[in-house]
Amino acid sequence: MKRYKITGGTPLSGTVTPITNKNSILALIPATLLTSEPVILHNIPKTSDVRIMLRVLKVLGAKVHYFNQGQSIKVTAENINQTSIPADLSQKARATLLFLGSLYSRFRETGIGETGGCKLGTRPVDTHFVNFEKLGASVAYKNGGYFIKEQTQKDVFIWQEEAGVTPTENVILASVLGKRHVTIYNAASEPHTQDLCNMLVQMGANITGIGSNKIEIDGVERLHGVEYTPIVEHLDVGTYIAAAAITGGEITIKNAIPEHMTQILAMYERLNVRVDINDDEIHVPANQELIAKPNIRGGLNKIDAQPWPGFPADLLPIAVVLATHAQGSILLHNKLYESAMFFVNELIKMKAKILLADTRQVVTLGKSELKAAHIFPPSIIQATVALFLAALSAKGTSIIENVEIMERRYPDIKSSYEKLGAKIELI
Repeated sequence: MKRYKITGGTPLSGTVTPITNKNSILALIPATLLTSEPVILHNIPKTSDVRIMLRVLKVLGAKVHYFNQGQSIKVTAENINQTSIPADLSQKARATLLFLGSLYSRFRETGIGETGGCKLGTRPVDTHFVNFEKLGASVAYKNGGYFIKEQTQKDVFIWQEEAGVTPTENVILASVLGKRHVTIYNAASEPHTQDLCNMLVQMGANITGIGSNKIEIDGVERLHGVEYTPIVEHLDVGTYIAAAAITGGEITIKNAIPEHMTQILAMYERLNVRVDINDDEIHVPANQELIAKPNIRGGLNKIDAQPWPGFPADLLPIAVVLATHAQGSILLHNKLYESAMFFVNELIKMKAKILLADTRQVVTLGKSELKAAHIFPPSIIQATVALFLAALSAKGTSIIENVEIMERRYPDIKSSYEKLGAKIELI
């Protein structure tokens, strides 16, 4: 098990480029199965989840070729010889569910074992399989696995019970090949879902409503190969902004796609975080005075997680750490996951002035002077990153355990922050 020894209190400064969007690439990889022609993807992160997804491609019979010094891959899925994802791989990454949509679209049947992922609480997969049933498939659960087979193919209107990202993406992948019209209402519209749709359109798919909560798809007979570069990670941009603000540093973020940051910056502004936007760059000035601003009536303000285009749930742990550095009080509410706030107990260990109101809500109680501690983060990527930032801002030397969890999204987080001046030692 890896751990970091972090000496905090150093203002971070420099220029950075965000990583590739994790959830984009995890959807684009299964999409390569939708054509027998080669698909080239650039800026491939070397994360554990990506390695698992590429392993699935190979198990299914696809050829994967790395080039450009390992930064790009060419996938050729001409000779797929099986249509089910084995449990030993599906349990390692929840994103393996997205292979179902592509395999179903191309072969009209598929299957998968139980899935894994971050321990955010109860995360049922029902919506995925309800959607497949609405598409006209039979869904069976037996021996710890799910088996899906097409029964009918006709025009269908799917009103999702929740605007889930991976359920939406699975329906999209399952619908782009064929001869029917599929409407998805209450669809997810996150940047990574848009990115998947944009690549599929370049492959020849007929998709309208991209970026809205109503997506319409007219199936086509075949898709062709494509060369595509996924978008950058807006969560990484939001994390760098918070890192600069809490350490008193100054960071310029290149290729930040500011239009994806609108609501994130609006919520950060409630903590008096200021940024300058210049074309595609975001600059965070040094020595910001963080203040939790009251609402319009002078009462307690809040930052709450919502489906896109609201504030992302994955950035809420970062906002919690940011809020502990602000004067005044603010409520932070995770509406989406019931177990995502327990990492706050580690912040309390670091002398954060914060109250865990219930499993979903915390209230900060004024500006904290965080102290170094031995930190044991949960198996949640963004909670671990939040505690990593807390250690960077805390006085003294902290030990943070279980840092491998961060590699699922940020494979080079240590070197990236060391270039900004952070003092990190791998133990």
